[in-house]
Amino acid sequence: MRVPVVLAALFLTIAPGIVQSQVRVGRDSSTRLNRFGRDLVYGTGVGLAYAEVDQLRNNPPEWGHGWDGYRRRAASDVVIQEGTTEALAALLHRPLDYAPCPCRGFGNRLRWALWASVTDPMPNGRHPIALPRILGAYTGSAAQAAWRPATSDRTTNALVNGTVSLLIGAGINVFEELRR
Repeated sequence: MRVPVVLAALFLTIAPGIVQSQVRVGRDSSTRLNRFGRDLVYGTGVGLAYAEVDQLRNNPPEWGHGWDGYRRRAASDVVIQEGTTEALAALLHRPLDYAPCPCRGFGNRLRWALWASVTDPMPNGRHPIALPRILGAYTGSAAQAAWRPATSDRTTNALVNGTVSLLIGAGINVFEELRR
């Protein structure tokens, strides 16, 4: 019962910032709310795919192979990380799209893509630490680890999964940068 109360309190705390942050944020001039909807659909698809992989691997085994096990895996892979990342991005007025490097040369572009995985390139040229992305990755993996069976090392799982999530994001940035 505590989790819904905490989530409601969090929403009421950040809702004014989200509404105020309805500026155009994407290259396609979408609003944050539209972008959140698209990211949620994409994140849900990816999360359901990861849940299926975990289901096939029976990870964690205590959850079993049935629908109840898949439901737990899907919930842990889908909801929290995306919501945390998007809410913090709105609250902190951070961009959501990958910003291509204004530079030339393979090494410079690669360095930019990797740097942009842990910083947020802002329109004014600053690169603050990417708090929404980093906190979202580790919050999502910590939440997943929190309801895993006690037989697993929850702290290690949370740290590994959060780091893997950030590394996947770095790989996506490199792909986006080098494909243009």
